[in-house]
Amino acid sequence: MTEPPDRRPANQSGAEDSRAEQVLSQALRVMAGGGKPPTVSDDKSRATRRRLSTGQLILLAAIVGLLIGIGAGFLSLML
Repeated sequence: MTEPPDRRPANQSGAEDSRAEQVLSQALRVMAGGGKPPTVSDDKSRATRRRLSTGQLILLAAIVGLLIGIGAGFLSLML
């Protein structure tokens, strides 16, 4: 089997291919949610303080409410 002919014009170099690969790699990393590698200051702030999303806060409130309701129900049954 023969290899397909090179369709690049003679004036294009391998450096342009390398740049295209870098751009593609960055695009795939961003699409996957990777972005840039975290810095040391980002790691420290994430380790000390973590923010909860709205959905997580609602879920936490629902769980706490259910636990309070169950406790109140058991307390009313015992009295």
